[in-house]
Amino acid sequence: MQLMRVTEEAKKVAGVADAVVAMGTSTNKMLMEQMGLLTVEGKAATENDLVLAVRVEENTRLGDALSSIESLLTSQQESGGGPAGGTYFGIATALENLHGANLAVVSLPGGQASGAAEELLKAGLNVHLFSDHVPIEDEVRLKKLAAKNGLLLLGPGAGTSLINGVGVGFANAVARGKIGVVAAAGTGLQEVSVLLDRVGLGVSQGFGVGGTDISREVGGTMMMDCLRLLEDDDGTDLLMIVAKAPNAQVTRKVMSFVGRRTTKPVVACFLGMEASSEGRVHYSKTLHSAVFRAARLSSPAHAKAFEEKVGLSLQGIASSSKKYSSKLKTGQRYIRGLYTGGTLSHESLLILREVMGSAYSNTPLSVELQLQDPSTSKEHTIVDLGDEFFTAGRPHPMIDSTIRRLRLLQEAKDSSVAVVILDFVLGYGCAEDPAGSMAGSIAAAKAAAKKSGRDLVVMGHVCGSSADPQSLEKQSKELADVGVILYPSNAMMAIAAAFVASRGTVKERIVEKWGGLVG
Repeated sequence: MQLMRVTEEAKKVAGVADAVVAMGTSTNKMLMEQMGLLTVEGKAATENDLVLAVRVEENTRLGDALSSIESLLTSQQESGGGPAGGTYFGIATALENLHGANLAVVSLPGGQASGAAEELLKAGLNVHLFSDHVPIEDEVRLKKLAAKNGLLLLGPGAGTSLINGVGVGFANAVARGKIGVVAAAGTGLQEVSVLLDRVGLGVSQGFGVGGTDISREVGGTMMMDCLRLLEDDDGTDLLMIVAKAPNAQVTRKVMSFVGRRTTKPVVACFLGMEASSEGRVHYSKTLHSAVFRAARLSSPAHAKAFEEKVGLSLQGIASSSKKYSSKLKTGQRYIRGLYTGGTLSHESLLILREVMGSAYSNTPLSVELQLQDPSTSKEHTIVDLGDEFFTAGRPHPMIDSTIRRLRLLQEAKDSSVAVVILDFVLGYGCAEDPAGSMAGSIAAAKAAAKKSGRDLVVMGHVCGSSADPQSLEKQSKELADVGVILYPSNAMMAIAAAFVASRGTVKERIVEKWGGLVG
């Protein structure tokens, strides 16, 4: 994060055309090469080396530019790069000064995170463990310790939570309400919370338990603890579960707990699981349909608000797609998804598997669909740019759009690409202007395709609220101004992309398999 800030400041130095200040990881060197900034010295750099690469404008002295940038680095080091005030150099010291604190957020490398989390739990604090790459045996041990002391251990890999109206990690500014959400999926919780907010419903509590909580080893321990808390919470009337499809044994275990220990209506979205209803428990196939079910269970007014603000009929998608596909060349057949949100990319993979047959990915649904090189797409491809391959030594793409900007321009050169789909995640912790950071590259990609005699359809979904710092309305306008076709949910965007790329030939299969998208 500190180096990213220095890079942005370096680009503002007089006479600097472009600059990168980053560790010499393979991902960073790949990006520098694509930007034309990788020198012989840069190629030789290791992940423990700091690389400063600069391109200066004509009549600018390189030495002067380098000196200015080195001064930026020095000032960051001297200031510590941390927030003003409230900086402590140990957990014990922090607790001595923060009287009454009962929640700690841990964001450390995986190897160091477990020790810090254990110390905090023993001190009586609940822990939101943002860190990933924590050994599974450590997670099991820490959650047993938390349960023993009546505490929560959210995570590891807990990207998002909404606790008493306060966002933790990547979180959106949404209204408080009567729906409690437990999610083993960070952007899944964000997508659900902003859609609930949009239809006039709100979130009482949103607990992100981390994706590995529903693994066979952990067994859904924290998911069940959070469901119990929400069942006993007077401010919660309806329970929602959001997760990528967990281990079958864990699913049975969690839903058995729901049957035995809860009495409130439940909407369970295990992504891709067939929609059905069993008494007060309602299963949904997509995040979109999960919110529709919650709205319908809440009141007729909320169900109507969903139809007006979020709903989009398959017939409407089919009709509009004809206009977009009519401008494509015969050879343009494929969809490319460039995602910052892991859950949203997973949802799109599930949809494309059913309506288009398959899609390749760096985080595939099956081994045979694994991209051999995550930096190169193949046929239909959905890329999770937040995966470790792309984030080693770099900020997450929700914060820094460099990787996605370069990848978009790369996809635009492929004459077989019909549609590019993009998510734009707003909220606290995310970039100040996600749409603005991509707008120039989107315009350039569309212009490059047009220069080659092709049209390039770019679709987007903004996962955000009107109250977010970036503003849903402002971001949507920025994207629309550069020709991005926007959809109210990620699932709708994936369906629309399938209609366009297939020239409408998937319609019958979509109606058959995904007719319950909003039902």
